[in-house]
Amino acid sequence: MPRDVKLTYLKKAKKFLDKNPRLITENEVDILVVKLIQKVFLNRDTNVDVKQLQGDLKSYYRIRKGNLRIIVQIVDDEVIIEAIINDIGFRGDVYK
Repeated sequence: MPRDVKLTYLKKAKKFLDKNPRLITENEVDILVVKLIQKVFLNRDTNVDVKQLQGDLKSYYRIRKGNLRIIVQIVDDEVIIEAIINDIGFRGDVYK
């Protein structure tokens, strides 16, 4: 059954992308999030470092790209998978 994917960027993530265009672009983040969805929902072996967070943050996933971390919340419906990009930042700051 085909599914649609909706990507939503929160203000904090957009602000990081605007300030750091040389580190990572919105297009690169989109590709990484689609790979995350393929790995988590379709069990495909994609070349992306993904880890599900623990505790109260169990609905969130972390994508690692070098020193950057992308925090993504996945909301799964019958037809639409919504990925909310909550935060993008360096590994020491993103979890705070």
